[in-house]
Amino acid sequence: MNYPIKTDGFFVCKTIFNETREQTVDADFALPDYCPDIQKILKCRIDPHIETRNIVGDRIEIEGTGTVKIIYIDAIKMAVRCTEQSYPFSISENLREAPQNPAVQTDIKVNYLNCRALSPRRLNLHGAFSVSIKVLDKCEERTVTHIKGTDIQQKKKSVDYSYLHGITQRQFSVTETLEPGQNHSPVQSVIRSDIRAVKGDCKISDNKLIYKGDLLVKLVYLSDLDSGKLESMDYSIPFSQAIELDGNTENSTISLRTEVMSYNIALRTEIGFDDPLPVLSAKLCITALVLEKRDTTVITDCYSTLYRTEPEFSEVSLPVLKAQFKESIVDKVNVDFTESTVSKVTDVWCEKGSSVCTQKDGKNYITGKYNICVLAADSEGNTIYTERSSEYTHAISADILANKPSFYTETVSISSSYRICSERRIEVRTELLVSGELYDEVCEKGLSSVSADKDKLRKDIAREPLVLYYAKAGEDVWDIARSYCTGADTIKSENELDADTLSDDRLLLITC
Repeated sequence: MNYPIKTDGFFVCKTIFNETREQTVDADFALPDYCPDIQKILKCRIDPHIETRNIVGDRIEIEGTGTVKIIYIDAIKMAVRCTEQSYPFSISENLREAPQNPAVQTDIKVNYLNCRALSPRRLNLHGAFSVSIKVLDKCEERTVTHIKGTDIQQKKKSVDYSYLHGITQRQFSVTETLEPGQNHSPVQSVIRSDIRAVKGDCKISDNKLIYKGDLLVKLVYLSDLDSGKLESMDYSIPFSQAIELDGNTENSTISLRTEVMSYNIALRTEIGFDDPLPVLSAKLCITALVLEKRDTTVITDCYSTLYRTEPEFSEVSLPVLKAQFKESIVDKVNVDFTESTVSKVTDVWCEKGSSVCTQKDGKNYITGKYNICVLAADSEGNTIYTERSSEYTHAISADILANKPSFYTETVSISSSYRICSERRIEVRTELLVSGELYDEVCEKGLSSVSADKDKLRKDIAREPLVLYYAKAGEDVWDIARSYCTGADTIKSENELDADTLSDDRLLLITC
């Protein structure tokens, strides 16, 4: 016979796909006709962007563009120039099954880019970047919480988890004209740009999330094409979005993740301006998870006091949001110029690197690596460039630990400043904003079904109605009760025990 069971159903956030795909760039790069010849290459970089992400059935389709940018000294006026070419890429992957309420997240890391000059107008490119793809889905889990039967004994455990009310993902665009500041000259040609999204305030009202943030934009440009004069400008562009939340309650916790999928800065002529103005077009994506701390019951063991049982178990895996954090890290590093002296620094910037979170000695740590890039001028006014990598380790203030920890982190470079220490060394101060979440994965062996044969009585059923048992410290009351075909709660009640494990040697009275 099969014992009737009662189950509990609930929803959790599951990662149903988590893979990394490498994309290569192998091409001949030819300078456009309007670009002067290359005298010296200063910096060769690739900026990959995601254009679209779609899930159709059980397939995920990603389209993107890798833009290669060459910053160089031209052979005519010895001025800094920049040229670029774009190379499309696409990724198509099968999922295990068609998701019901998916959210797609991507992260791109540049592995390397080698650039070799074939002539003053032709370059050979060889590089690669990695696209990390994660698909989240709202998945239903069920656990057996109770077995019906007067003869059945069940060992129950309460397990905390993060209940998922819903997943909302919103893509939107930000367009902004980047007007020059009061003390800045108009933009003639963009040499370098980068953009970072910084989380701001969040407000919840009537199941609607009002999300505010800022886009930090850095622009290095030529203000005079003839002289090659370089200038830079920084912008902070606020944005906001209203996002409908599914199932939000006063006890909910909102998990927010922000991505800059792609951006472009183009020079356009505006009415009333003689010089072209740079216009930013950026595509962002916000993912909001509505979580609530709950608990469920898992039956980890069972037996019958009368019959031999055949229980079946399956693993129950539940995610738990343990902590959220947002902290600032200040990293200082010396950058040396080995081949030239430096008299003026034109631009300092930080290129995104990798980071990992670990637990050690009761603390949570984030360890990361990033690249510092410096564009400067030597004592004769010639443009020089150098870069170096920097590593940091930071103890996160959230001191909550986990048995099976997993972290989600976003590291954003807020600012980079410098101090000239000597003619061959500068000190670079970089402020990084680290935000993220610590998750734990609770894994339990939970009962899925149990059956018994009424024709097969337990051979070890005690024949005496009353037994005196000399128990040792450390014995489990459950194991003793199973041996004597009685209930653990009965033994605890009759012997005035509070704990499930005996703390000392003692004589137990067992009624069978």
